Formats: sequence, structure tokens, C-alpha cells
Amino acid sequence: MKIAVYSKSGCPQCVFTKKFLESHDVQFEEKRIDLTEQFRNEALDLGYQTLPVVSVENGESFAGYLPNKLQDLVTQWQH
Repeated sequence: MKIAVYSKSGCPQCVFTKKFLESHDVQFEEKRIDLTEQFRNEALDLGYQTLPVVSVENGESFAGYLPNKLQDLVTQWQH
């Protein structure tokens, strides 16, 4: 399962989201929208204008720091 986290510098919710996933040994690709315009466009194409955006290869995605959704990802990752 591939997970991408769209984030930018200075975003506390982005930091919390990445730390949550890291603390549960969930691997993800960080896509910094402030460094790469393509990543910004990808996040916008998903329909979000707030960060972080978490996108899973199965088509699931959500925006913001949502511990309950992150825990669901951890559960999926561990199985």
C-alpha cells in the first residue's frame, strides 16, 4: 500500500500527521507542495485546498490532521 502526504513547510498539521505515521512505522512519500508545483497540482486535483492531504493508492484520500483516519491507515498497513 502506497501512501502520499502532501505537505508544506510551516504547517503544524502536516508535522502532526507525519509524526503520527512515523510513530507507527507506516511508510509514506512526502510530497512538498511548496517545493514542487506538480505536487501542488496533484493535491488540488484531489479536490483539496487545505493541508496535509493524505492519499492512498486505493483512491482513498482526506485532508487535515485526522487521528481516527490515520489510525485506520495504521491498521490497514499492519495487515
